Amino acid sequence: MDEVDEIDGVDEEIPGRLSTHVRRPSRALLPGSPARAPLPHRIGDFFLVRFLKALPDDLADAVAALLDPFERGARLIGRLFHGPALRGGWDGEAGRLALALHGFHWTRWHSESRGPRGTFTATPGKVTVRPPWGRGDPARESRTVGCALRPVPLLRRRPTRVDLVFADGSWLSLRMNTRADAARLRALVEQ
Repeated sequence: MDEVDEIDGVDEEIPGRLSTHVRRPSRALLPGSPARAPLPHRIGDFFLVRFLKALPDDLADAVAALLDPFERGARLIGRLFHGPALRGGWDGEAGRLALALHGFHWTRWHSESRGPRGTFTATPGKVTVRPPWGRGDPARESRTVGCALRPVPLLRRRPTRVDLVFADGSWLSLRMNTRADAARLRALVEQ
C-alpha cells in the first residue's frame, strides 16, 4: 500500500508534467536507447533538408520544417521569462527524477517528448511519480523521492508551477494542469 493510502485513504494522483523548459536529455541517458543514428540520417533531420524533401509532396510538412528554428527560438525566449527549470544536472536527484519521467515515455513509445506527463502523489516531504497510463495497475513503474518546496522568485512565479528542491541541493520545476492541482501538490508536500 502506498503511504498516501495509509494517510488519507485515497490514492490521489495529480496530473502534471515536467516543465517544458527543462532541456531534453540525450538519448544515451534514456533506458534501452539505441546507438546514435548514422551521419546521413542526422543530416536528413536538419530542418532545411526536411524542407527540401517535403516541398514537392507536402507543402504543410515543408512549412512545418521551416518553422522549426522559430519554435526553438521561442522556447529559448520562454526560458528567459520562466527562468531555469532544472538545477543540479542529470546526476542530481532532480535530474534522476526528470530522467524517470522521460524514461516512462521512452520505454513505452521509444519517442522523445518535450514535456513528459506523469501523475504525482505526495506525502509530507516525499513525492511519488508514476506514468499517466495504467492507473490501478500494481506493476506500474514509479519513483519516490524526498523533497521540499522551493520558493520561486517573484518574477518567475506562475500559478501552475511547482518547484521541488531535493536533499542534494538540486531542484526541478513541474507544470501542473491547473491552479488547483498545483495548490493541492504544494499543500501535500508541505503538510
